[in-house]
Amino acid sequence: MCFVLTMVIGPAVAAGQVLAAAPPAPAADQSSLDPAAHPTDWIAPVPSPTVVRGFDPPDADWHTGHRGVDLAALPGESIRAPAAGTVRFAGVVGGKPVVSVAVGAWVLSVENVDATVSTGDQVHPGHPIGAVATPAHCSDGCVHVGVWPQDRKTEYVDPMPFFGRGDIILLPEAEAPEELPEVPSDSGHSGAGPWGGHRNGRIPAVALCAVQTAPGHLLRCDAARAFDEMSHAYVQRFGAPISVTDSYRDYDTQVILKRRKGRMAAAPGTSNHGWGLAMDLGGGINRFGAETHIWMQTNGPRFGWIHPSWARQNGSLPEAWHWEFAGG
Repeated sequence: MCFVLTMVIGPAVAAGQVLAAAPPAPAADQSSLDPAAHPTDWIAPVPSPTVVRGFDPPDADWHTGHRGVDLAALPGESIRAPAAGTVRFAGVVGGKPVVSVAVGAWVLSVENVDATVSTGDQVHPGHPIGAVATPAHCSDGCVHVGVWPQDRKTEYVDPMPFFGRGDIILLPEAEAPEELPEVPSDSGHSGAGPWGGHRNGRIPAVALCAVQTAPGHLLRCDAARAFDEMSHAYVQRFGAPISVTDSYRDYDTQVILKRRKGRMAAAPGTSNHGWGLAMDLGGGINRFGAETHIWMQTNGPRFGWIHPSWARQNGSLPEAWHWEFAGG
């Protein structure tokens, strides 16, 4: 004897009736993502980020909206990795060049960016990952930045809370001096200047050395060695190397930065970054009063690295992140 067991799940469908497609799933509830779980110390893709268009997620996945932010950036400007991670993608999507980096449970993507890294590459905080493409994402020059959980790409979140505020200029633009002030002759004067017969921002790569503890960054060789020694000491205290966001800056890059930041940037040919003797640091060093910043104030001079007088908290242009090599 044979029995046939029939299971009916849901309402019966009459002959000839067409099943309607299920409606799309609703957009992820952004409030369900715990803000406390978000990193808050990432390095922004560009220094001193200026939001051109903010985060404006759609009410539902199939609606229009803005699932990220647009940050001011000019063609050719360098784009930085937000933290230690892995390049998840470097290529073209929908005709636009894109680089994305996986950092822990999160992914950051930046477009339009011509990648200088490849899928699978390991990157460090501040590691150069590409340059703003031509044309840029906006007519006035910008990149589009998106962030989402690795396992839930539809759940885009506002990228800005992820970025530390340490490399944002603290003075209102109207109060900024035309150029960086002259440094007084005291313990806050690094003495950075011409060397080797080179011009500012025109130093050939063969005359510089790679910073071993901050891949992708270059300095004058004695400054690089001293920085690496200091970074090793920093590891003993904090468990990770010093986070670097900028080091040697060539003339053309300084031109781009000056165009974008105006009076907030040194004139091309005058920045100590152009001598390979200055670095911009993150990881809390870029915040006055942070434990890591205090460590640098105390220990930096032992390795020849000082915080210039003008960049100190009570200086004429406070920049917690800017440090210069004065020699041992």
